[in-house]
Amino acid sequence: MAIDGRINVDVLFHDTDGTASLKVVSLEDSTAYTTGQVAIVTGTCGTTNVTVATSPSTFRDASGAIVDFGTDDGIIQRFAFSATGSLAYCENQAGARAFSAGGRVSVNDAGSMQAGEEFAIRTYTSGTAAWTLVIYGI
Repeated sequence: MAIDGRINVDVLFHDTDGTASLKVVSLEDSTAYTTGQVAIVTGTCGTTNVTVATSPSTFRDASGAIVDFGTDDGIIQRFAFSATGSLAYCENQAGARAFSAGGRVSVNDAGSMQAGEEFAIRTYTSGTAAWTLVIYGI
């Protein structure tokens, strides 16, 4: 799989006092990726865990091959999670979590997630959510 992509996070606020005073609050990161592998998985969940396998995943790359993070070089490094509906979260077996509601995207490092481990997705307290998970690894 050949990839060309990026993960951007950009936080910017202009804090004004209503006159001429301005304070800018900013935090940003952009990381480009030209090697590795990526998968996207979508689904729905409630208060019971939905398990997302990474070895093999259910995603096929551009060549039609299943993306598999289960080999020794298939280490998951980062993931992005988005959910609509109820507040939901995605957690990997290393304990890294990403929360989302309203379609907002949450990005997290995968921590010490090992090859072949799974993600668990569920709503936080009640209700249902439609979700999207993007997984990046080497």
